[in-house]
Amino acid sequence: MRRFSVFAAILLASFSAPAQWLNYRSPSTPRLPDGKPNLTAPTPRTRDNHPDLSGVWHVQATPAAELTKMFGDNTALSVPGDDFYSLSKYTLSVFADFKFGEEPLRPEFAGKRARPEDNPTSRCLPAGIPFGQLLPAPFKIVQTPGLTLILLNEVDGSMRQIYTDGRNVPADAQPLWLGYSVGHWDHDTFVVDTTGFNSKSWLDGFGHPHSEALHITERYRRGDFGHMDAEFTIDDPKTYTRPVTFKVTYLLLADTDIMEAWCTENEKDRPHL
Repeated sequence: MRRFSVFAAILLASFSAPAQWLNYRSPSTPRLPDGKPNLTAPTPRTRDNHPDLSGVWHVQATPAAELTKMFGDNTALSVPGDDFYSLSKYTLSVFADFKFGEEPLRPEFAGKRARPEDNPTSRCLPAGIPFGQLLPAPFKIVQTPGLTLILLNEVDGSMRQIYTDGRNVPADAQPLWLGYSVGHWDHDTFVVDTTGFNSKSWLDGFGHPHSEALHITERYRRGDFGHMDAEFTIDDPKTYTRPVTFKVTYLLLADTDIMEAWCTENEKDRPHL
């Protein structure tokens, strides 16, 4: 359990940055009679009648009782602003639905455990996908014709570009931390295919690895104004024996925005890791 606590402590110390843009009421936010955002209002749509995924989002936390059952009581890790129970179980492990030791790792990877100090984010490198969108920090989606951006400024300053202009993922491209992403609409579901990764990032806080053969498929569906369901399928035949799928819900942070954050600015944690 101590090993897990080290991982969780690093996550909380590195990524618990709140979104801010105080005292601003967005004119596009639907309101309840008391003036609060109506998070169950209908899904906004673009001019071409697709759901508009734009907004500031954060991943919904796994219920505290479930986290405690899976990972033990980590109340001691929670301090004001840094709460262990703000995490999704998939932040810690994208294989959280498997029994420990039964993850579909190929034999050459089974039994190997990452060290917390080897987490790329501890060296101000990108969190990668899906890890960067599972951390307890807000991210921003900007949806435009032909291109959708995911801004991870309150994680590590990364920006994903998802092209929807009909192009294909480039063949034999230079491997990247965030890969190459193309998207299309399947009725009201936004489907994103990403390949062309390098093998340096972690899939999650436990450090599950991947190879350059990684292919991630994401499916986003905004059910109403304040809720968006996302499904991630991880397919890496060089590292795992079969594809694995998990689902999370994102919650909208209305009337706010993300702040810039740079890992190297006044960074003091690395010497202690």
